[in-house]
Amino acid sequence: MTLAADREYEEVRLEVADGVAVLTLDAPARRNAMRVQMLVDVWHALDRADRDPAVRAVILTGAGPAFSVGAELDGPDTLVRALNADVDGHTPTGYREPAGRITERMFSMQKPVIAAVNGDAVGGGASLIAAADVRIASDTARFGFVFTRRGVVPEGGSSWFLPRLVGIGRATDWILSGRVFDAAEGYAAGYLTRIVPAADVLTAAHEYAAVFAQDTSPTSVALAKRLLAASWSTPLPGLAAAEESRTYASRVDSPDAREGINSFLERRRAVFPPLDPSPAQRF
Repeated sequence: MTLAADREYEEVRLEVADGVAVLTLDAPARRNAMRVQMLVDVWHALDRADRDPAVRAVILTGAGPAFSVGAELDGPDTLVRALNADVDGHTPTGYREPAGRITERMFSMQKPVIAAVNGDAVGGGASLIAAADVRIASDTARFGFVFTRRGVVPEGGSSWFLPRLVGIGRATDWILSGRVFDAAEGYAAGYLTRIVPAADVLTAAHEYAAVFAQDTSPTSVALAKRLLAASWSTPLPGLAAAEESRTYASRVDSPDAREGINSFLERRRAVFPPLDPSPAQRF
């Protein structure tokens, strides 16, 4: 998808306050089931938040009792119509399904993404949160990569993200069977970072996001995300260590490092400058 100017969204809300952007899937009447336009808007909202210098972290959540139950299935031709939707270059020629384009954008973001999973996340909903940096979920939520039960295959990059979170054995179980599992199983497998009572999900996500808004260098966070992303494809530990060394050496005499050390010595909260926009710091 191409960069977009600031825009309004049909079934998505984007609100920014105190350094945190909250992106809400906002179609509670259908449990935030996904239409193509909703997914296009999610991509643009994520991109907008990532480019906003006032944003230090992004919370992704759903309105109502569910996070998202996946694609809206309103008839046997639902997926065919979605395939042929001519929205923002989304056409069968060179087809890239939109949830996968969102998770690619999430993976490349310089700002941390915290999934505040307020309720059930199934199909595309389960795929989206797999790409988040942190997943804080309701202890009563249910999850499922149910694609094989609908006659299709995983999407949203879930066949890549999920094995890296839970291992190939558990990912194989969940993806091939398409079974629905509870939050306790998701947490034990490493799919979820933390589980809390449903009423506390958004509060817990805001408390976590406040760490990035108040206590961390946005440039250091972006660079750390880049190192973590690279580690997924770096074949040898030595290569990862070498890249860490190069990145570390570029930061030791930075204003961020000086502020971080001085604030520690002076026993005060650090005040870091905005994200360094130089090309060398970008993904």
